[in-house]
Amino acid sequence: MPPNSEILTGREAIQAFWQAALDMGIAKAALKIVEVEKHGDTAIEIGLYELSAANDQVLDKGKYMVIWKKVEGEWKMHRDIWNSNLPLEQ
Repeated sequence: MPPNSEILTGREAIQAFWQAALDMGIAKAALKIVEVEKHGDTAIEIGLYELSAANDQVLDKGKYMVIWKKVEGEWKMHRDIWNSNLPLEQ
């Protein structure tokens, strides 16, 4: 669930979204996990992200939440949402 976008569904849509981000100059992504809560076969991860260009210029930073589901013994990303801490450009 990227900001300023419809919900992305399926591997192809997610891959196309991130390919477009790479094509726009995002070269590095740093994630910092702040908290993880486990509830049976579900886990909720809260964290911070920072996206940078190849020259280390910060392009975006913000927070995210991922819901994980345990499927056949493996943790798989079920939902992913994030939003920027930077103000909208006018």
